[in-house]
Amino acid sequence: PADVTVMNATMSGLTWYGSTIHPPLVLVLCISGACGHLFTITTLQTMLNPTNALLISMSCCQLLLCVNFLYSTLFKWASDDLCLSFFFSERMARSMHISVSLAALLHMAGVFHVVALSIVRFFSLKKLSAANSSIPWFTYPICKRIVITIYVSVFIIAIPLFSMSEVGMRDEKRDCVERFPELSNVPSYELQLTDNEFLEIFNFWLFHLCDKLIPSVFLCVMTWLILQKLNDVRKMSERFTNSQKDRQHHRTTKMILTIMFVFIIVELPQGLLALIPYTSELSRALGDLNEMITLLTSCIIFALFCTTSGKIRQALFDTPCIRFMRKADNNISERLCRRAQKMRNGSLLGPEKMLEVVTSDLDRSSKFDSV
Repeated sequence: PADVTVMNATMSGLTWYGSTIHPPLVLVLCISGACGHLFTITTLQTMLNPTNALLISMSCCQLLLCVNFLYSTLFKWASDDLCLSFFFSERMARSMHISVSLAALLHMAGVFHVVALSIVRFFSLKKLSAANSSIPWFTYPICKRIVITIYVSVFIIAIPLFSMSEVGMRDEKRDCVERFPELSNVPSYELQLTDNEFLEIFNFWLFHLCDKLIPSVFLCVMTWLILQKLNDVRKMSERFTNSQKDRQHHRTTKMILTIMFVFIIVELPQGLLALIPYTSELSRALGDLNEMITLLTSCIIFALFCTTSGKIRQALFDTPCIRFMRKADNNISERLCRRAQKMRNGSLLGPEKMLEVVTSDLDRSSKFDSV
């Protein structure tokens, strides 16, 4: 009974979150993440190299993921809350089917990019400690092969995931009919899970194993290996303190390690939750929360790019919006400093002179406001 009570309370809380907090929060995260990764892609293109090319590919996945989540959120809002009959059509339902499948594909591609970055960084550190460390090994052809392998693998895995759901027709949308009686007997096309129980279980485990458990365990192992290799490099030479190039290499390594750590924290608990049989229903109910965490991870990745790359930070500060805010702040600060200086000068002149200075300053302010 206690377990049932806790489960019911958890389900009620998740339902409340999905109906009240989730839509506006996802809207903010989608727009922020999309703008951030679009800015990152534009900036990284100006300092292109094989590693940045791989980061650009990962940012493209995150950008498309944010845009896709934005579309699905607006679709649910227009269909379920506003009850617009246009979104009841079969064409719109099929677009939502593509959106759901695309979300899984893009999320998996993002995880695979992090796995690829961990492998590339490990071998880069290994080459750095070797005698021929000046010879570049991660070239554009290797980067191209890695990116192609990622997308082909994701596409193959996503084929059975696409067949897990299908578009079905209902005579009417009951939730909308209760609020809008004029929608009675208006057919509604919606996504439905297939009746094949084996296919549903297979896809459930396929997604959690390939997208969460296996990559998370692999990233844990690679994190340990990279830290060990980084420690070996520090012991063998003083390059990280003498060379600007190697210091940048070290900063990039820390950024990749942080991204790996973030993905482990986000994906590993979700994969472990799927191993518990009686939480399968709960894991489905956690869909909105997992979606929010995925978008938050995308925003965190953009923040990591800004904290580790001076060029990205400088480009961010040079945007028109930030320049305007900094200029306005400087103008306000200068006016406050001038007014404080006048007040100090007035106090030295005496009470009568101080009153004249303050009065003249107020007159100028009123004329400025009237203009």
